[in-house]
Amino acid sequence: MRPDLRAYLLGDDGRRVFGPGPVDLLERVGELGSLRAAAIEMGMAYTKATRLVHDAERAFGFALTERTVGGSGGGGSQLTAEARELIGRYRAFERTSRAALSTAYETCFSGFGGVARLGCVVMASGEGARFGGAPGEKLVAPLAGVPVLERTLAALPTDLLDVVVVTRWDAVEALCERLGVHCVRADGPLKSDTMRAGLEALGHRAGCLFVTGDQPLLSEKSVRSMVAALTHEPTAIVRLSWHGRPANPVLWPNDTLGALARLDNDTGGRALLAGHAELADRVRLVEAADERELADVDTREDLARLEEWVKRGQSPFDPS
Repeated sequence: MRPDLRAYLLGDDGRRVFGPGPVDLLERVGELGSLRAAAIEMGMAYTKATRLVHDAERAFGFALTERTVGGSGGGGSQLTAEARELIGRYRAFERTSRAALSTAYETCFSGFGGVARLGCVVMASGEGARFGGAPGEKLVAPLAGVPVLERTLAALPTDLLDVVVVTRWDAVEALCERLGVHCVRADGPLKSDTMRAGLEALGHRAGCLFVTGDQPLLSEKSVRSMVAALTHEPTAIVRLSWHGRPANPVLWPNDTLGALARLDNDTGGRALLAGHAELADRVRLVEAADERELADVDTREDLARLEEWVKRGQSPFDPS
């Protein structure tokens, strides 16, 4: 299954004045030097070809062809300079429209009808220095009996997202292997290294959700709401929030993924939003069901606090 597009230009009265047929006809006139020959090659009546050209000329206000005389064929037609410019502009418009259509289709139908799911990169490469212990230990530390990272992963619906965990730590890789989750290694310590490795592992996607591995109270409901927001507005940058305060995770549309892959900093996608007002204007916030969904684990005190929430039944998600 694939999308299709016919790009037409309409006159003020709503009638078609230019589109795939006329542009093809004009291009053949340019190649063959004859409107009649172009019509024959297209299997089109000469009277129809003449009408298409005249209708377009009236709409644009300039001639598209001009007669030539002499030669073995006794004369023919050639394109005017304005016609050649029109063809170039229309083809550029058509290419741009098709690219936008393809992106919109891949986004709006992601995970549906055989269309590839959105990507999801779980950021699990941080050392967790404030937490203490071995590097990456906080991600496999138990939270009410379930590892922190496992709780985060449980909030990511696999019918909507293809998930890859990016890490530098053996313990995280072992956990992913036990859970059957795709895991790859980051080439360096920076957040941009992690993002790039995840995007490379996923390949082409209509969008990608970036989730920190230490956000264990994130709920599947909120993630589904974020995906729904992107599928309804395929150019949006979707962020989870609480009372209007933007936070993680962030769902980025396709046209931003190349820039994210080229980052070379330790701040991640924030660098893009901070430096480009046009991207900031595209941010759409999805309100979390509970403020605790935004909580991450930086210290052992954070882990203890989250454990109390879970034990009291104050977690929006409990895999047990």
